[in-house]
Amino acid sequence: MEKKSLVRIILGFFIFLTSFLFWLVLWRALQNGPDWLNMALWSLVIFLVFGSFVGLAYLIEKEKKFLYAVPLLVVLPFLIFYQWEKQLGLIVVAVAILFFVLAIFKVEFEKSLRIKLAAGIILRKGLAPTITALALLITLFFYWAPYTQSLEQEISVPRPLFDAIVKPVINIFMQTALPPGTNQKALSAQLNRQQQESMDILYQTVNEQLDSAGKSYKKWIPLGLSVSLFFSFKIIGTFLSWLMVVLAMVQSSQY
Repeated sequence: MEKKSLVRIILGFFIFLTSFLFWLVLWRALQNGPDWLNMALWSLVIFLVFGSFVGLAYLIEKEKKFLYAVPLLVVLPFLIFYQWEKQLGLIVVAVAILFFVLAIFKVEFEKSLRIKLAAGIILRKGLAPTITALALLITLFFYWAPYTQSLEQEISVPRPLFDAIVKPVINIFMQTALPPGTNQKALSAQLNRQQQESMDILYQTVNEQLDSAGKSYKKWIPLGLSVSLFFSFKIIGTFLSWLMVVLAMVQSSQY
């Protein structure tokens, strides 16, 4: 087997694998389980690696038929985990694929302009539409996720996110409220119990207030959050694309 063919197979495998892992971790993050926040952070890490492999394919692949296989390697794992509105899902997937095609067209156009490849320019041109395509898929995924749709019935802050924000504040407050010279170790069990009780009461109060305040526009909350996510991810993705460019250029130097 030629080295070029071997590299093509390995790179295609890693694109599919990282895409699969990304959608799997994102799916788990949207289940609102106890590891919600960790899964969301891990999805960003995997997204960075995933994007660098896609960028590497844009950079080193010279045959169009293999470049046009990249969108399929990205979309197929998405379809495995997307389990909701199929008709709308297919429309959004089609639009996302058009952005992938635009990315490949830009990559090919930039390559044709230059005798010597300018990797940074080629990758920036190709990754911009790619980020938009992925943002569309992620927004669709988020909109139809069970937790997002549940906000139409009841508005609530995810408990893991609430704990991550509030727990450090309550810890500081309870420590400062102790009289000087108090043996904190002896009171640790009591403090933990009081802390948990305080957080439970506060969590219930916050969610009751949110639910009461949002009654008139509950049905628009999933859509509003999804649109916000699209633009937020575009910003985050643009920032991460610079890191993807660096990773892809480092990887391409090995070939």
